Amino acid sequence: MIYSFITGIKNNRGFMREYHLPSEYSLYDFKRFIVSELGFDDSQQSVFFMLDKNERKIESYSLFDMDTVTLEDLKNRGMKILLYTFDMFNDRSLHIEFQGEVEALPRINYPLVAQSKGDAPGQFFEKIEDDELDEKMPLYDDDDYDEEELYDDYSD
Repeated sequence: MIYSFITGIKNNRGFMREYHLPSEYSLYDFKRFIVSELGFDDSQQSVFFMLDKNERKIESYSLFDMDTVTLEDLKNRGMKILLYTFDMFNDRSLHIEFQGEVEALPRINYPLVAQSKGDAPGQFFEKIEDDELDEKMPLYDDDDYDEEELYDDYSD
């Protein structure tokens, strides 16, 4: 059986993927497919969450759980929406909606990207180089402040 998922990033209509995956795929298999397809670093920590209809997190699957849970298991638990958090430190996630079953086509290797729109998001926020930071944030010179002024507010 083949399952269809639509994935995107909330408030970003420029990026969308439709994935078709075998129902026996584990969450770990799904993670590896996403990481490979989007060009992410596979060594980074990530987690899946199953969400309820109000998009509240009801179950979480860390790396230790991902290999033991299949997509079919999740469907049987009522899966509608998954959240794949790929940047734990900045709370950046893919919003993944289960679309249902699709017919397996002959001579097609699954998993596959059935539709693609836009560039993949960066896995991490772009690092600002030190020289760019200097331009964006003015630094104080030693002549710009008086050390005694700094402590005036705290002396009583």
